[in-house]
Amino acid sequence: MIPIQTNRLDLAAKILPQDIKSALYSLSAARRNTLTEIRLRLGKAPAARDRAEEFSLCGADKIKVGREHIDAVILRAFRNSIHSHKREMCQGYITIEGGSRVGFCGTAALNPENNFCIENIKDISSVNIRIAHEIKGCGAEIYGKYFSQKPVSMLIAGPPSCGKTTILRDLTRLAGNSRRVSLIDERCEIAAACKGFPQNDVGVMTDVFDGYGKYDGIMTAVKVMSPEVIVCDEIGADEDFNALVYALNSGVKIIATCHCENSDELIKKPVISKLIDYGAFDIALMLGDRQNLGQVTAVKKFGRELCLN
Repeated sequence: MIPIQTNRLDLAAKILPQDIKSALYSLSAARRNTLTEIRLRLGKAPAARDRAEEFSLCGADKIKVGREHIDAVILRAFRNSIHSHKREMCQGYITIEGGSRVGFCGTAALNPENNFCIENIKDISSVNIRIAHEIKGCGAEIYGKYFSQKPVSMLIAGPPSCGKTTILRDLTRLAGNSRRVSLIDERCEIAAACKGFPQNDVGVMTDVFDGYGKYDGIMTAVKVMSPEVIVCDEIGADEDFNALVYALNSGVKIIATCHCENSDELIKKPVISKLIDYGAFDIALMLGDRQNLGQVTAVKKFGRELCLN
């Protein structure tokens, strides 16, 4: 088991080839601590990203990412057993020790006998290692304001990389320290469980459904874990509606996130709109963009007008 406090960047760097790892550690410790991603693109210099920009880890004349670099990273990410992680390969990402997520893309191999679904990804050409960040306390103000008396159903919305998942993770921890919480961790990045052990602190009373699809996870959680609260990330698929309504009708509160650029776009999403019309959520929070990371810019209490904080 890996302690929760273990340095996430060091664990992510373990899957890098030595020359790229050396380039990464040539950065100052202060700069490394700001990194959010490490990117490898075939034939290009390895790069890293912080909240402000993407930059080369070294001069293009020093290292160019080759097939051997990408193959080594993928093999290590899959713990030398790609065939035992077929689902992750088809989805294009896998969570590694420490909770960081390794995403990749290349040439999709489609199965014509199964509605041309992706059955493999070949010739991987780009890899993105998203460094896990656990920021304890980032959800405390939201929790204290809206959950202090009793659980509520909450939707957290915003554009990509605005802090939705980070806040959701902390709300899971806070709720799970006093209430029965079922976490449907479809993409394995909220609890970031490794061999069943959560790398992130998600609360002492939280049951983790690791890698479950939202529909199966929600339905199973209600039937077998008697949750007071269900937490799930990135809702919006058609089947999400039936599962969430089933949970709500069973007396369970929902904390969920969804992607949207603004509140107008939020209510135009078909499944979200249906859930709002159904009365699924007591409140919705709109987060700002990457430059306003984790900041609540608007609050919607249903039955009232949208108001800016």
